[in-house]
Amino acid sequence: MTETDLAVHTAACAQIVQRHDRERYLVSLFAPPDARDGLFAVLAANHEIAKTAEVVSEPMIGQIRLQWWCEAFDGIEAGTPRQHEVVLPLAAAAARHPDVLDDLRRIVDARDADLSGEPAADLDALEHYAAATGGGITVAMARVLGADTGMARDLGTAWALIGLVRALPGLLAGGRAPLPASLLEENGVTLSRIRDLPGSVDLAALCRPIVGRGRERLSAVRANPALRHRSARVLRLMAARAQDLSITLQRAGDDPRSSSVADIPAGLAWRHALRAAWYQLG
Repeated sequence: MTETDLAVHTAACAQIVQRHDRERYLVSLFAPPDARDGLFAVLAANHEIAKTAEVVSEPMIGQIRLQWWCEAFDGIEAGTPRQHEVVLPLAAAAARHPDVLDDLRRIVDARDADLSGEPAADLDALEHYAAATGGGITVAMARVLGADTGMARDLGTAWALIGLVRALPGLLAGGRAPLPASLLEENGVTLSRIRDLPGSVDLAALCRPIVGRGRERLSAVRANPALRHRSARVLRLMAARAQDLSITLQRAGDDPRSSSVADIPAGLAWRHALRAAWYQLG
């Protein structure tokens, strides 16, 4: 593969992330140039893995798709990467940061649970899933950046929990069941009631414990000195954005149906730029 071919595939990864993972795309723009392509590669791979349950009609097909990715990682390690627009840039990233492949393997394992359509049993199980998925990809990002991975896992877990609440109306409308079964039971709510009579359900009461766990993780991250290391500036922007979203949810009473919760502000890139400049001075 020529450098031109790799550049084309890397640009395709950037487009995938820009289209489907815009929040992390925007913070990745502030990474050092030699890390940016690696971030786009791991984030594009994460998107391709994460969307499995949405694009397959049967669990067996989803398992085949996830196995394809495991075999793609094996091929990268064997020096025979598959000719695929995401796999080839990922191989280039893994040449510098080989542990990202194990991070992605663990994400594949966690995403297998998506295929069952069953909700997490309780809040602890949901937090464990968030740590394996959102935490796992943020660890991969930290490896590319040379940042602390323990702090990154906490940040990614918080990001995933807050992001789940933020995306909840759309997930429910699409027939997904992301709320822990124990929370539904405690509140005397069924998924069928949420789908059929959404206006009769206090979503805020269901979401508040989830957001609370996310805020706990986020508080730990913001107090961690590793977040202020130069290598973690992209993750620091993520943490600041997560804090913004936490405040927005709080002002909305933790109700994800508020329009302010789902919106990505038009000036978000400028907000990141100002913060990045401030971090550069700090």
